[in-house]
Amino acid sequence: MRKSNYLVALATCAALLYNAWILAFWLNPSVVNSSLLSGLSALNQPYHQLFTLTDILSGSFCFLLALGIFMTDKKEDKRLLMILTSIAGFGITAALAALFPYADLTHSEGIPNPLREPKLFIHDGLSVLALLFILLGVVISLLVYRNFFLLILVITFVITTLLSFVAGAIPQLVGPLGQQINALLGGIWLVFISWRLLNDSSQATHVEN
Repeated sequence: MRKSNYLVALATCAALLYNAWILAFWLNPSVVNSSLLSGLSALNQPYHQLFTLTDILSGSFCFLLALGIFMTDKKEDKRLLMILTSIAGFGITAALAALFPYADLTHSEGIPNPLREPKLFIHDGLSVLALLFILLGVVISLLVYRNFFLLILVITFVITTLLSFVAGAIPQLVGPLGQQINALLGGIWLVFISWRLLNDSSQATHVEN
């Protein structure tokens, strides 16, 4: 198996782990239907270790994926480097955020006070950074690969990212659906952009040879 195939498989694993919250429809349906996804990792919830572990592994895989693609073909195009940086940045911040779980579901509502609840503030801050990293990558990928699929994905991703921010600040205003769709789209984009970057690298190598 070529290295590029291993990296696409790694991207797929990262995307599946990032969307492990889907398991909560069976494991913890009351929370996944009413709370932010971070609530699944709250320390007073069943299976919180599972969802914390999947977040850490997903983030770690994203970082390794970005590094692997970079080592496969050191990109000279700054836009492509920014895409890889966004994937790595998302992976690091998402994994670190998982290390600061909520104590319970009530702590997942609203914006925490950084003086009274510094760990929760760090969690939310890292989660916001993770969203911004992947949003940056999605937008730049549209500038590099101009096609209708990415255009629709970017528009939907921007909308669901905004809904995720609103859900984090005012959970009573919007439900978790926007955040869930955002996670699914993020996983789809991760696999697609990894395949596209590696496919372009493979074609460039073939032409040079």
